[in-house]
Amino acid sequence: MTFRKVDLIFVVLALLIVGGVASLPSPRDRNPKVPANSAHQAITAESQCTTCHAPQAVRPLPAQHPKRQDCLHCHARAQG
Repeated sequence: MTFRKVDLIFVVLALLIVGGVASLPSPRDRNPKVPANSAHQAITAESQCTTCHAPQAVRPLPAQHPKRQDCLHCHARAQG
């Protein structure tokens, strides 16, 4: 089996595309972290987030925020 020049170009381009996609930031990198204060450190289940972040609660989520219940999927806990 012999490689042609076009095969080598295809492999290089495929590796560049895969490498480029792998280097994109994940949602956890772009989103704000969960604060390191005592109220947030006491959270043991993601369902507790809605006590403060429900539409009529103390600090509601912005209107454009996705309606999800897996907060820690996108928001990493801050160290502290």
